[in-house]
Amino acid sequence: MKKYLKYILLFLYFSVCLIICYTVFRNDTFVNYGFSYAISRGEIPYRDFNLVVPPLSPLIYSIFLLFNKSILTYYLTQAFFLTVFSYFIFKLLGNKGYLFLLLMMLPFPIAFVSCMYPGYNFLVFFLLIVLIYLEKEKKSDLLIGLIIGFIFCTKQTLGVLVLPNIYFLFKDRKKFGKRALGFLIPVGVMFLYLLITKSLYQFIDLCFLGLFDFNNSNSYVNIFYLIVLIVSIGLVLFKIINNKKNIINYYVLFFVIISIPIIDFYHVSYFTLAVILLFLMDFKLKRNIVKQSILFMVSISSIWMFIQVKYIDNFTISSLHNFPFLVASNDYFKFIKEVDDYTKTLDKKVIYLVRGTEDYLFKIMNDKDITYFDLPNYGNYGYNGVEKILNKLKKEKGYFILDSKLYKENPPTQQYVVELSTYIRDHGKMVKKIGSFEIFLKE
Repeated sequence: MKKYLKYILLFLYFSVCLIICYTVFRNDTFVNYGFSYAISRGEIPYRDFNLVVPPLSPLIYSIFLLFNKSILTYYLTQAFFLTVFSYFIFKLLGNKGYLFLLLMMLPFPIAFVSCMYPGYNFLVFFLLIVLIYLEKEKKSDLLIGLIIGFIFCTKQTLGVLVLPNIYFLFKDRKKFGKRALGFLIPVGVMFLYLLITKSLYQFIDLCFLGLFDFNNSNSYVNIFYLIVLIVSIGLVLFKIINNKKNIINYYVLFFVIISIPIIDFYHVSYFTLAVILLFLMDFKLKRNIVKQSILFMVSISSIWMFIQVKYIDNFTISSLHNFPFLVASNDYFKFIKEVDDYTKTLDKKVIYLVRGTEDYLFKIMNDKDITYFDLPNYGNYGYNGVEKILNKLKKEKGYFILDSKLYKENPPTQQYVVELSTYIRDHGKMVKKIGSFEIFLKE
């Protein structure tokens, strides 16, 4: 009973952290939530809305949203996944798992806490941990291949994790054959799903051909995290030099792909955590750290909750439809309500062309379908994507909402397709301005 109590308490702890304590660290949560929300409404990824990774992650999360569309359901689902994730961490590290979870709660100096939020990056990290566990315990080769296949079906670039297994092609072909078969099962099911939904062409365009556009337009480097990345790579190479035959070392090394080409706090944190796990597996502790780690985890979460309350002016909690407990300033919610109330008075179609997170917010709080226009980022529209989405935009009529901050400042971390705003400003007439949002009419 004691071991079950541990996981029940962890589930409750993760739920509180996701919903309350670390709410300002949500990163791309709204967009990832939006993918699953759209699928739960019957929309087809790649055909009805743009998605640049394979469909496994949004499909899995969408199952739970069939019962309730609220983001609260999404967070509780993630708390459950984090609890299962913790199970494998404890299997790998024993009581050192508490130390790992403590590190995962840290928002500073490396924002490891960003890794606890739901979405395809977390799921692929989770699957990496499962893969490491299976290799360490010398589990079924078919099962190992299956997990690598799931990783590919979650994030295509991390299909490189098959490469360390090429070794077995020459040394043990029976082992390689079982792993290859395991890999092909989920990949085959995924392609069957794409064929049935008639989205295979769009999938190839967005997830593979679009990588050329993505790498050219979505590269970003934060100097601090570049240094963290280089140090982390160096540490893995050190492990490989000292143990060239351990396949786990190579899995972690190839996992660096998750940090490229966007080298920022979010993506680098995943790789660095994987490196820390690698070292903790061989690290011996002389004293029990369970109580200390639990104390620090709760303390850090509480302190961060206090800091964000002080940091946000006129702190308030929303009652927006599908977004309960959303934390932001009172001014922000007034702004959202003013924009939303105004758009409800318009007599023509409304297309949002602001940040993807806000586009998804407005759509989901009004129970609307997600479309190709709602995530207007470079690299998110396939090969020659800007030209394609511009041609699509030219056929649309109605009201278009722009954010003057985006097209004037064009911050590099946003990857916003400025050409869309430029076209609407050149061919539409501004009818309303609310804060930084501008509403244009194009007929």
